[in-house]
Amino acid sequence: MEMKTVTIRLRADELDAVRRRAEAQGKSLQAHMRDTLMAESVEADRLLRRSVQEGAERYAEAFAAADREIDVQLARQREAARGFEREPGEW
Repeated sequence: MEMKTVTIRLRADELDAVRRRAEAQGKSLQAHMRDTLMAESVEADRLLRRSVQEGAERYAEAFAAADREIDVQLARQREAARGFEREPGEW
């Protein structure tokens, strides 16, 4: 697997807090940061997929509602046109 480099700038207090968390987990700072970044990446991907799914569901609901409204309008037009039906050949 190809490795990439990520540069993160932290204030001294932030770095100390991260270092303490890494030590508490028994990990090196590098391993802790890699695991944290991977977990955040997975979570971001999950949230994006959920957002896309919810957007698709909202679109489908809006499309279905518009389709139902068109059906209602067509039914009204057909009902209104019933009195104006002509016999074949009639102008």
